[in-house]
Amino acid sequence: MSQSLQSNPMIKGKSAKRVEKEQVFLAIYLIILLVLTVYQDFPLVNMIGEIGRTPIIMLLPLFVFCEIGLLAKHKRVMHGSMLQKYIFSFILYLSLITIVYLLVQFLQGSYSFGSEGLMGKGIKVLIYFVLILLYIRHMQLVFSKIKSFKVLFGCFLAVVTFLVAIMILELVSMPNAFTYLHSGNNPYWRVRMLTSESSTTGSIVVVYASIMVYLTKYLSKFARTISVIYAASFFLFYMFITGSKGFMIIILLTLVVTMVKFLDFRKKKNFILLIAVVLAMYMFITNFSAGLLSSFSNDIENYTSSYTRMGTIIIALITVFHNPLGVGTGAYLMYFDKYVNDSISMMSHFYYSMFGISQINAGELLQYSGSDKNLGVKSGFFQWVMFGGLFSVLFFYLMAKNLIIKVKSSSILFLALIFILFSMLLVSLEIKYEVWLLFAFISLFLGKNEFQTTNRSGVTK
Repeated sequence: MSQSLQSNPMIKGKSAKRVEKEQVFLAIYLIILLVLTVYQDFPLVNMIGEIGRTPIIMLLPLFVFCEIGLLAKHKRVMHGSMLQKYIFSFILYLSLITIVYLLVQFLQGSYSFGSEGLMGKGIKVLIYFVLILLYIRHMQLVFSKIKSFKVLFGCFLAVVTFLVAIMILELVSMPNAFTYLHSGNNPYWRVRMLTSESSTTGSIVVVYASIMVYLTKYLSKFARTISVIYAASFFLFYMFITGSKGFMIIILLTLVVTMVKFLDFRKKKNFILLIAVVLAMYMFITNFSAGLLSSFSNDIENYTSSYTRMGTIIIALITVFHNPLGVGTGAYLMYFDKYVNDSISMMSHFYYSMFGISQINAGELLQYSGSDKNLGVKSGFFQWVMFGGLFSVLFFYLMAKNLIIKVKSSSILFLALIFILFSMLLVSLEIKYEVWLLFAFISLFLGKNEFQTTNRSGVTK
């Protein structure tokens, strides 16, 4: 009886239609996830704090529900990868070191900093890390459920087109472009898409454009050529209209690393890529170096952003020097405040020795002293090092090594990965989900025998 049902063409037809509808739903759902990943200035931040700056936090119940469903169905953790294991181990370590340093503060009679309770702060920051792990697992689950690489390409193409439209509309609507979609309604004079400021958008452009180009390998030659030109135009359009100094510096560093990688002339492809990189570096230096140097000079003389970023990094380094194992996600508030003046003193000496500037504008950094508002290192890498000390350095090393090994077979994803690794020095990582999107994509599609269970074998061109 069961065999006759399985051989019934009507049953097969219904099954095929059901699969097709499922794939359409997954494609639409992935597009929504990719758009939400970009959205990093969600007004919810005004109600629940920084964790609400991205709508991804609203998906936490869905992520947990999917995990429970998978666990109930398979009776074990599925879709595991080395990336997930590294992050899970990091979370366990941070939880332990957070408890230890909270106990130290409690024994000294310190339970809060300003209006922020140390234990509450520690738990809230740990939620960021748990959400990152769940996001990676969920994205890899969705990727693995989509049967066609062409469908994946279509999803990224749709979102890239959406980002292009956002940039164009921002340019024609400045300085009041989409203010109702942001956490504040102040005028803004640069392209920021759906993020809080332009300096955070470069990684989004690089990640989405590079994944889109990688997926063109499954298209016809003509479609691939058109798509690569489209993605390159998207990147160049952003590069010429952005005012982000950090983006320009990271592009230059990425080009230098790429040039070193392709110094082997035995392969014709490497020689061509090397020539392209050298030309790109020449164009970059001739077109952007003067404006970049002028911008830096103006920043050093008149503004506080350079001092604030460097000052917070120095605070992290001083903290780890005295606490090699890190200080956790709660007690770091106490240590941040403790070393503010030491940081300003070291910066004053540095800028006087290097630039002859006798008095630096450290007003913004001084505002951190005694305040619990926006207290943190202006660098994702150094913030996490402050949390976890030398263990954090080991975490970043192992994660970067694992991913770099995987992308050796893809030049475009290698470029994107190097760019993102450099970006970690300048941007916060807690809500930069495009970073974890790239890592999840590389870990799934370029990993070999890493996943316990995945249906990549069922993916078709």
